[in-house]
Amino acid sequence: MKPSLFRSLIELTTDAVFIVRVLPGGKEFRMEYVNDAYLHKFNVTRESVVGKEFREMLHANIVDTIRKRFMDCVQLRSNISFEESFENGTTSLSELFPIMDTDDVIEYVVGVSKDITELKMKRDQIAASEQTLQSIINSSDNVLIYMSNDFTIRYANRRAQDHARKLFGKTFSMGEKLTDYYPEEEKERALAHALQLKQQKQTISYEHQLTYPDGEVRWFLRRYYGVFDEKSELTGIVIASINITNRKEQEIQIQKQADALREIAKIQSQEIRKP
Repeated sequence: MKPSLFRSLIELTTDAVFIVRVLPGGKEFRMEYVNDAYLHKFNVTRESVVGKEFREMLHANIVDTIRKRFMDCVQLRSNISFEESFENGTTSLSELFPIMDTDDVIEYVVGVSKDITELKMKRDQIAASEQTLQSIINSSDNVLIYMSNDFTIRYANRRAQDHARKLFGKTFSMGEKLTDYYPEEEKERALAHALQLKQQKQTISYEHQLTYPDGEVRWFLRRYYGVFDEKSELTGIVIASINITNRKEQEIQIQKQADALREIAKIQSQEIRKP
């Protein structure tokens, strides 16, 4: 590519581009070139930066930080990137590229600084949304576990970790398989439900009774939800276990009362039929 064409491309870009000469020793640097976007971004004139060593063009409170980044690029002999926030509220992502001469000595460092203010804002919004969502999930009374379709645990909410601590004496570890925590009978049932979910592509539900090591008995309604990609292939599974102990105890009590009434009715019927 011709130098004139290369320079034209650099001048057309909205990213700040600058070329710095590495002075002997690799600890001092002199600005050789900046494009118009650089001048606009940092609100400087070409005369105030081109041909200047860092200490001549940078504020004393930042010169050591900037110099260290360039020294790292030279010493590592590889690209480095970093984010910078400025007083005007903007944020930039900058990358430094070492340029070697024919003797494999780093002669220049080329820098590109891209404005990512809007991207950072969206990224912060996504992070805030994720934190809010996680807070909501952790506030749930339900045991919620997300895992890949081979039962590798990817996420477990606070209630799930409390449940694991009470049942297994330890919390779930991300990256381990949920089935490794189960006894053999429960493992076979879980694998069967996962296979059913994959084949039928619909929620699987069942109720089960659980006895903790301390003797406490609880009933849970466990549901398996599939996570499918755009090709309807199963990529993950969400397990939601709802504590239904109170409801189940009431149902059992009602059943006992019904059985008792039927027994009384049976006895009364026999008494009536006696001569």
